[in-house]
Amino acid sequence: MKTLLMMTLALAASAVPPPGQEAFATARPGYVFAFPRDHGSHPAFRTEWWYFTGHLWTPDGTRRFGYQLTFFRQASPPSPWKGLPTWRSDQLHLAHAALTDEAGRRLLVDERLDRAGLLAGASETGLEVFQQDWSVAQDAAGSIHLHMTVRGAVLDLALLPSTPPVIFGEDGVSRKGADPSAASHYISFPRLGAAGTLRLPEGGVLAVQGLGWMDHEFSSNQLAPDQVGWDWAGIQLRDGRSLMAYRLRRGDGSQDPFSTLTEVDAKGRLRRSTRAFTLEAEGAWRSPASGATYPLPLRLEAWGERFSLVPILLDQELRTGRSTGITYWEGACRVMDGAGREVGEAYVELTGYAHSLKGRF
Repeated sequence: MKTLLMMTLALAASAVPPPGQEAFATARPGYVFAFPRDHGSHPAFRTEWWYFTGHLWTPDGTRRFGYQLTFFRQASPPSPWKGLPTWRSDQLHLAHAALTDEAGRRLLVDERLDRAGLLAGASETGLEVFQQDWSVAQDAAGSIHLHMTVRGAVLDLALLPSTPPVIFGEDGVSRKGADPSAASHYISFPRLGAAGTLRLPEGGVLAVQGLGWMDHEFSSNQLAPDQVGWDWAGIQLRDGRSLMAYRLRRGDGSQDPFSTLTEVDAKGRLRRSTRAFTLEAEGAWRSPASGATYPLPLRLEAWGERFSLVPILLDQELRTGRSTGITYWEGACRVMDGAGREVGEAYVELTGYAHSLKGRF
């Protein structure tokens, strides 16, 4: 499976589009979003992902879980080779699922890789993505239904957005570097009320409720040549605000000036900062499996506030050798304020520590 992915990505990188044509669409300023269409797939762009995370509790508050379900779509440009249509994979679908069980001190992880067709696909008219028996779909009333299985666990959720879709960036694009093509179209639901059921691998079904987050990005080139990875955090504060921060890391460890922090208030209004924030390590955790060292916990400082993002379980590393081939840390965290009080929840993603992501996004 990994070999197939690497071959396909190599072909995508080496294939030459016809003269005068770009292989893929580019995220450009002035893009006019329309929903529900733009919750769907955009096959003219090289890379797209739908990303769902959240914190869940049993109704009595005695058990806590984190979940991640991410669908990726990776396109290949028109092939320069003729006569081999069965080898040309125009659309690959990849997916990661993870469940963090705080009380059980365990992380359950699974991954998938399929060509578009019977086993995987995404609607171009609205939010409806599936890969084998994993799926997300938005109904006419706006509720998003999520279903995933992971190592014997089964999660079914109804997710209800509390605000209209949030568009991150400026003039319809989220810039990731000095090159104008290093950009994406970035849509989010930063607060999703969540309710559903979780069946545990050992048996027993729990009612669960909590908060979720959805990100949807599509682009053809995100990282600049001197960037090796990113630190990302989606933060849900109990005062009703949500914060999205990403720190783009250069090869020398410095923060790229296109790193961004965005605050979303309870009504969906935005406040942005590019330079007046820091996202730095408060500690370090070394993975016994990959040997990578991650900056955990993380500290975010901006606008006179300071928050610590503390993992509910340190080992939330995903090693996805059978799908994307990327090793990264993705996990549920508590949000602590400067006085040490728990004031919210977060999901944190740390990439480029086990290996560079140059040339992958």
